[in-house]
Amino acid sequence: MNILNELLMLAEAKGKNLLGLTINNKKITEQTPHEPWPGNFYCYNKQLTSLEFCPKEVGDDFYGHNNKLTSLEFCPKEVGGDFGCSFNKLTSLEFCPKEVGGEFWCSFNKLTSLADIHKRLKKMNGIFYANYNPIKSNVIGLMLVAGCKEVKLDNKEVMNIMNKHLPNTKGHLGLLECQEELLSAGFEEWAEL
Repeated sequence: MNILNELLMLAEAKGKNLLGLTINNKKITEQTPHEPWPGNFYCYNKQLTSLEFCPKEVGDDFYGHNNKLTSLEFCPKEVGGDFGCSFNKLTSLEFCPKEVGGEFWCSFNKLTSLADIHKRLKKMNGIFYANYNPIKSNVIGLMLVAGCKEVKLDNKEVMNIMNKHLPNTKGHLGLLECQEELLSAGFEEWAEL
């Protein structure tokens, strides 16, 4: 193996984050995470393996689609518009934003469960897109996410049951009604928080 190949492998192993990239004509610096980002933050198609140096607050849409992300660590905690992390390699939504002013896109990943989604994502406004993931359990937590109006899943039966109860205007009673219907239909694992 020559020195160039070794350097390329080392760079690939280290990963690629946002530091030094230009987003909306503004260069990402070490200071970026400490300042609110006033508009859209489009970091899609950048081959990113990390969201390190991402702003903690984005005023409008955040699109991190089509990268090589395996984690949402360092992603914004608040997004004023839509949040998109589709077409990555995510196995968990740990570190996702707490508040999203629009829709939540996490399609085309490797998610098998939405366990604790209600503890991570507290508020959104629209559709939660989780289709094209091998999800097999724990979707009921979406019933406790304020502003979740609809969910998109590959399992159409589960999706239809969930969407009959969304948006949830009944709080825990709405969750229990949806959970009971999922259990009656034989979707025990899907009905777990």
